[in-house]
Amino acid sequence: MRYESITCVRKTRSTRRFPSPRKQTNEVPNELADINRSEDEHFLYPNRSAEDSKIVGGTTANERIPYQISLQVLVSSLFGFGPKRWMHNCGGSIVNEYYVVTAAHCLDGMNASRMSIVAGTNDLRDDGAKGTRYFVESYLIHPDYIELNRSDIGVMRVKEQFTFNENVQPIRYSSDFVDGGVMCLLTGWGYTMPIRIGSTPKDLQEAELTTITNDQCRERGMPVNPTEICTFTRVGQGACGGDSGGPLVCNNQLSGVVSYGTRYCGIGVPDVYTRVSEFDSWIQENTQTGGGGSTTSDEPQSA
Repeated sequence: MRYESITCVRKTRSTRRFPSPRKQTNEVPNELADINRSEDEHFLYPNRSAEDSKIVGGTTANERIPYQISLQVLVSSLFGFGPKRWMHNCGGSIVNEYYVVTAAHCLDGMNASRMSIVAGTNDLRDDGAKGTRYFVESYLIHPDYIELNRSDIGVMRVKEQFTFNENVQPIRYSSDFVDGGVMCLLTGWGYTMPIRIGSTPKDLQEAELTTITNDQCRERGMPVNPTEICTFTRVGQGACGGDSGGPLVCNNQLSGVVSYGTRYCGIGVPDVYTRVSEFDSWIQENTQTGGGGSTTSDEPQSA
């Protein structure tokens, strides 16, 4: 069975440690520079109605999700010959006035100067104009991160602090172990079909999913460890590309960070998330707003 992280920009995944955070790059990865996506999803799906645009098996989120952000990357359109524009790649969750929690694989190898965050909106039309764009100053990946294996979590610091209002609010991250049988909320702008082609939706999507135990997750074919949590509700429902890094909220707390699944979405195999309760101390230590953690782009953890 093939497993893949759930970003919009597909990267080749191997089981290896993240390279030294001191390594920096000023170039956009090739897989970003060559992306050309139509702004109109009906260009690729002429017979597809707007009502079909949803997380696989989910619905459009009608209420505000004020902690949800869109992590975007600066890419060149028209196969590298067109103007640069911001493209949604991953989700994330605001945890205080400067920091966002996301998945490590959303940050792996990225240049912070070509990353930004759109907050305060469910609608990414018109380059996220209904929200506010914040530029990423630095990020930090968990030191034990191994792709598709463990510790798939990271934090980002924005250059200017978030302005909290009814549309932008932090979420409390959980220190409580979440067992199986718990109803949780997944939100994101991920692909809406089992195969990751075409455009991601412009409207934020949501789905209520049920957690399963790690033993049940292994029985269904996912080799999870204690730092991970799984959901499975039914065939035809689940996370997909572009949902990576986004929040799984259980009991009104951030309990999971979208990590990986199978190559095809919603086909009856559980989705895997980083279990936030295993990293609550690490998050707290590295999201201090008074000068600790990854606070400046000059520090080693910046990309």
